Amino acid sequence: MMKQIDWIKEAQQRKEDLLRDLMGLLDIPSIKDTESQSPEHPMGNEVGKALNYVLNKGKDYHFETKNVDGYAGYIEYGSSEDYIGVLAHVDVVPATPSEWDTPPFEATLVGNKLFARGAIDDKGPGMAAFYALKILKELDVPLKRRIRLIFGTDEESGMSCIRHYFTKEKQPIFGFSPDADFPIIHAEKGQIHVKLVTPTESPNVDDKVSIRIAQFHSGERSNMVPGQAVVQLQGEGLSSIAASFQAYCEEQHLKGEVNAHQEALTLTLYGKTVHGMAPQNGINAALELIHFLATLPFRGTDKSFVDYCNTHLYRDPFGEALSVAYSEPTLGPLTINAGIFHYESHHLEILLNLRCPLDTDYKKTIESIANTAESYSLKVDEVRESKAHHVSPGHPMIKTMQQAYQDITGNEPTLLTTGGGTYARLMDNGVAFGATFPGKEMTAHQANEYIEIEDLILATAIYAKTLYELSQL
Repeated sequence: MMKQIDWIKEAQQRKEDLLRDLMGLLDIPSIKDTESQSPEHPMGNEVGKALNYVLNKGKDYHFETKNVDGYAGYIEYGSSEDYIGVLAHVDVVPATPSEWDTPPFEATLVGNKLFARGAIDDKGPGMAAFYALKILKELDVPLKRRIRLIFGTDEESGMSCIRHYFTKEKQPIFGFSPDADFPIIHAEKGQIHVKLVTPTESPNVDDKVSIRIAQFHSGERSNMVPGQAVVQLQGEGLSSIAASFQAYCEEQHLKGEVNAHQEALTLTLYGKTVHGMAPQNGINAALELIHFLATLPFRGTDKSFVDYCNTHLYRDPFGEALSVAYSEPTLGPLTINAGIFHYESHHLEILLNLRCPLDTDYKKTIESIANTAESYSLKVDEVRESKAHHVSPGHPMIKTMQQAYQDITGNEPTLLTTGGGTYARLMDNGVAFGATFPGKEMTAHQANEYIEIEDLILATAIYAKTLYELSQL
């Protein structure tokens, strides 16, 4: 019989090494970059650098490692035929330095918090899982099943990395992704990604308009609520428009900026960036700016763009105005995030990200969006779908994880659901497991993202005990 292990003590003893290794990973700006893509680094140089960083750490600590074509890589301990999977990711969403109190890609300790892009999503939890595996190896605990920590590189932009991985490697018998909340998330909403465009044959050719949109840009990812929107206007009455915009921002308690220059007016509005899975918790800068633009006498495609967004997207995160609203008891309501807007030279692109509960009628939902868009001379150009994911609460994996979580924390291991999408949905038997604790602030995809050091250590202890117990099943 194995002697009793104080998992929290073991994690605490490795705190300094864990922080050092994590901070090195956080300093890599591993945002997907199509311009530096290559066969060796399919998600770009910086993401490739982050993947190599974690795999080299695995080698440094004498684990078996493998790079799977640059899309993913794994660190492994044990020797059974089947394996338990832990799926984390090294890619991160973009960060706007001006919105941060510390440099987003220079890991900074402030009190008991470690600030950096990726601190909680997902480099911190991923490194906690790595150190959990390191604890098991250094204690030489007996494992009945192999444990494989898999790092992906494209979680934030479609998960092509793990889909590629599963074309080369078999599925784990079960596993978890440390990329959400504790205790355990056993069900995730499905997703629909929709791109709306203006048909190229329908430009705004009306030269008699008094005011026109030269360009409008907002958002960096469809799964983030845009925190900034910029429009450049040309035409008549620009000084009056500038004054009206300033009054609008004051009335709506929003931050805005005005820049007048050579027969053009640039308006910038700032919102609040949050994860696109819960757009109701953010302030969509694009839609707030468009709501102001709706007061101006646009024509042609300018008018179609503004009217569509103001009528069907503005402050409507549950899709009522698009006639796609739906809710069910397990996963709650459908949500819709308008995450990216690009409008220039009469060509428009809007990217929508819908989070869909169980039994959502995908065909009907997409048709409704397409029909509404068509009435504004817009069309659906691209659609990507993924179905909702659900693991039975009675699965032995879940029961084991619940017991391990309760043993370490003393807290009730309640089962949760989420509008977010994690790698868990790509496993036949996968759940999300941490690392944000109940009652703690979730800062993923936001400015000033952080993880509390005590939470990092506690998560490491939970993962170590959980992986040991799962390996005995």
